[in-house]
Amino acid sequence: MFEGFSFTSYYVDKNIWGKLENELKEYKNILVVTGEKSYEAVKENLLKVLELKKYSITKYQGECSYEHADEIINFAKDKDFDLVLGVGGGKAIDTAKIVASKLKKEMFVVPTIASTCAGTSALSVVYNNDKTFKEICLYDAPPKKIFIDLEIIKKSPKKYIWAGMGDTLAKFYEVRLKAEYLKNKNIDINFPSSMGVEISKLCRDIIITNGIKAYENPEINEEFKKVVLAIIVNTGMVSNLVDEFLNGGIAHSVFYGLTVLPRIEKEHLHGEVVAFGILVQLLMEKRFDEYKELSKFYTDMNFPQKLSDVVILDEFFEKENEIIKEILAGPDLIDFDFDMSGLKGIILNFK
Repeated sequence: MFEGFSFTSYYVDKNIWGKLENELKEYKNILVVTGEKSYEAVKENLLKVLELKKYSITKYQGECSYEHADEIINFAKDKDFDLVLGVGGGKAIDTAKIVASKLKKEMFVVPTIASTCAGTSALSVVYNNDKTFKEICLYDAPPKKIFIDLEIIKKSPKKYIWAGMGDTLAKFYEVRLKAEYLKNKNIDINFPSSMGVEISKLCRDIIITNGIKAYENPEINEEFKKVVLAIIVNTGMVSNLVDEFLNGGIAHSVFYGLTVLPRIEKEHLHGEVVAFGILVQLLMEKRFDEYKELSKFYTDMNFPQKLSDVVILDEFFEKENEIIKEILAGPDLIDFDFDMSGLKGIILNFK
């Protein structure tokens, strides 16, 4: 009978640093977990906020792995920090979540890009140091607060919000896939999951309605703000509301399987490849009309629509069976007896 839900308090503005400074008043010793580029993007504002605090700045090593997180944990464990502040993109924030969880400390987040819902979700996507996918690490609760600075995000490379839109779209399509599967099995879903299913529709609607104007306009317009919040807040809220089974589907499994090819993580962004995975999923579901409709938006946004947009075909064919095996073994397909027999043919049809 027990149900529970916790979510990150979020604050968004063109300049959020005054709000962050105010919210940090009760904390005396802060561990900052960030990345090289992330730190450079916020350095001036961040150091002003921290100037009257005791703090240490640590940088993850380019990958969210347990090994890199352990390096920071070993540095921090005897230093009596009372807050972990994750600053950066998804991998920096996911690393910070591992650190905060192991140290049993509260966590705040300052995202420097809008590419995933890492700042508001209660999980980390963990990789091996060779950039292949390892596992999903789950937590009891998401970060306590997130401070979204629209100016910082607008100044970041456009490719990140572009990929973030792809990842956000997937949240709707994958949640719907799993919810309809449970319905067909006559399996009830609980109240928080029902809420998550309903608001997942915004993950699609906000992106399709506002995505082009948010991406193309050089100014911080209302469409940009809506898209940023859809990527970071709406997707994270859905992720936290729904049961683990409903989080993720075929689209993400396609991404995880393709990471068998080192080129995927080196040359492509998570949400970019997941966007391609959505098309694979729609064909697996035989939603052909919806596939065609989404393809129009993909064309306008220049999202990948062919296998050759995300892989070198010769490299794919060399490891084809291993990739298909990894897709089918993905964490989002556990306990999901959807008919995946046509997967290989559908993926090859995209070449």
